[in-house]
Amino acid sequence: MRRKIYLYMLICCFAVLLGTTGCLQNFVPQLFREKEQKKSIVAEEQKKPEQQEIVREELPPGVLRYQVYFLEEKSHNLLPVTVLQPWTEGVARAALERLIKGPTPAEEMRFGISSPLPPQTAIVGINIRGGLCRVDFSRAFLDYDPGMEREVLTSVVYTLLQFNTVNEVEIVVEGSPVEIFPGGTPGRGTFNMQHSLNLEVADNVGDLAAAQQLRLYFCTLLGENSIFYVPITRVVAEKGELVQTAVDELLKGPRPGSNLFSDLPPGTKLHNFSLQGGILLVDFSRELLQYQGGRSGEENIINQLVLTLTALPGVERVQILVEGEKLLLPHGTSLKTPLPPPLLYNQLK
Repeated sequence: MRRKIYLYMLICCFAVLLGTTGCLQNFVPQLFREKEQKKSIVAEEQKKPEQQEIVREELPPGVLRYQVYFLEEKSHNLLPVTVLQPWTEGVARAALERLIKGPTPAEEMRFGISSPLPPQTAIVGINIRGGLCRVDFSRAFLDYDPGMEREVLTSVVYTLLQFNTVNEVEIVVEGSPVEIFPGGTPGRGTFNMQHSLNLEVADNVGDLAAAQQLRLYFCTLLGENSIFYVPITRVVAEKGELVQTAVDELLKGPRPGSNLFSDLPPGTKLHNFSLQGGILLVDFSRELLQYQGGRSGEENIINQLVLTLTALPGVERVQILVEGEKLLLPHGTSLKTPLPPPLLYNQLK
């Protein structure tokens, strides 16, 4: 009995000692913290790397981003190439100067791309007012092959139309309007989005007035298996609901015989869609998940969908559902929030 009393008094003294020195308060929470840390570490180790969410790229501070439209020589399509440079005033002029300069000789050889503009072209002046961009080129601008006229004019127009302040483009030479361009295109006018980019007319289109234009994005491999996304303006025979028609045409894939491809799985269906506040919700069948190519295939189908759908009027972001669910795909692409167009795609790196 005395031994039990002695042991009890010893434990009490030990507890008082710990309490007065603050050790007990620190010791018990520390035990819980260590246990929780072990649990979190185990949980983290149990996660497969490919299941961890991929964070979308952001533009570094003080860096300017724009696109220039180079010619992809194998397919003869214009390719939007993303350029990053230190911030400067006059981004429209900077973009045009980069277009004229073209890719480096190493980039041209590696990717098979070039600038369609004559290299001696100089910018005499550029003015943007009320949505109209008036660009004044030197006379050397007209020294292109007349058979390349559509590519030359379109590369200039779309390099400028990417900016929110530009809705139309007027091209003059040495301060004077061009009566008619070397390849026969009428001058003394303006160009806008109706000047089609990489035009493709379906075989069954008879009446162009009743037809519909859609901007679709397909994939191509350049360089050492670098994936680029190519915009194709496809003219289809009948006008339908824009979202449904765009998805249907994207699922049909590129025109046979082209060097383009699509990673969207065959059999995929669009269940329904809705647009609210700039966010387009699209709900696909489970076949969308039957893609090939691992992470690359996963990124391709998402980028193809988002680039194509944000090209439609009023669409700023896309919320992709699969059978009504927001998913984290097996290789890290998150479909849990609405996606804007990819920021840093088609870079020469």
